[in-house]
Amino acid sequence: MSDALEKFQMRLHSEWLPAFCFAPRNNYSVEGFRTSSLRALDAFDAEWFLQAIDRRLVTHEDGTFRAPLSSAVESIFWQLEKSIVPRPVTLWREPVITIGAVARLHVQFGWPIAFLGMQSKRKWAFDLVGYGVDTSRELLLCEVKKSDREIEKLKALMLRYCAEEPLEVEPPKGELQNAYRKVQDIRISWPLRVWLLGPGGRGELYGIERESSTCRFKMIPEPIENLAYRNFVDSGR
Repeated sequence: MSDALEKFQMRLHSEWLPAFCFAPRNNYSVEGFRTSSLRALDAFDAEWFLQAIDRRLVTHEDGTFRAPLSSAVESIFWQLEKSIVPRPVTLWREPVITIGAVARLHVQFGWPIAFLGMQSKRKWAFDLVGYGVDTSRELLLCEVKKSDREIEKLKALMLRYCAEEPLEVEPPKGELQNAYRKVQDIRISWPLRVWLLGPGGRGELYGIERESSTCRFKMIPEPIENLAYRNFVDSGR
C-alpha cells in the first residue's frame, strides 16, 4: 500500500469517519463502515485529497467538506440500507476525487483558492467550478466520475447534445438526462473550458467554442496544461 493510501485510511478512521457517524443528524456506528470500499481508491486521488485537507483549502465539519465558493457541502461517505444494523457506510469516491481536484487546481495550476467551489449553482450539474474575479462568472466547469467508462459515456453523450439545438423536452432520468443537463448548464454559463475528470487524474479537458449566436457549440480537446489559471485570465472572454 502506498504512503498516501495508508495515511488516508488512518485519518479516515481517526478523524473523518467518527465525525460523520457521530454528527447529530446521522448517529451511525463506525462499526458499519465497509473497509472493502477503500480498495478502489487510487493513491493519486488519496494524495491530492490529503493536500486539500492539510493545506486547509477546504473546511471540514461533521464529515463534510466545503471549498470557499461551494454551493453545497460534500460528504465522502455513502449510507446503505437502513434495515441493516449497524447501518452500512461506504467511501464515496467521487467527492474524494473532487476535493483532490480543488487542491490540484490551486497547487498545480495556480488557481486562487478563493475562486473555487464545489457543486455548480444550477441543479448541481457540475461537481467543481472555477470562477473569475467576478465570482458570478463561471470560467471552468468540472464533472467527476468514478471510472474511465463513465467518463467515456458522458463524453459521447455531451458531444451528441452540444451539436444539436436544445430539445423541447429533456430526456428521461438516467445517463441521457444527466448529460443533457450538463450541456444545458454550459449553454447558460458559457464557460471557457469543461474538465471531465476520472480516477487517478485521468480525464479530458475541452475548450468550449460556441457556434455564432446559436445554442450549438463544439467541445475542442485541449492539453491538461491549459487548466493553468493564467489561460483563463488572459483569454479576453
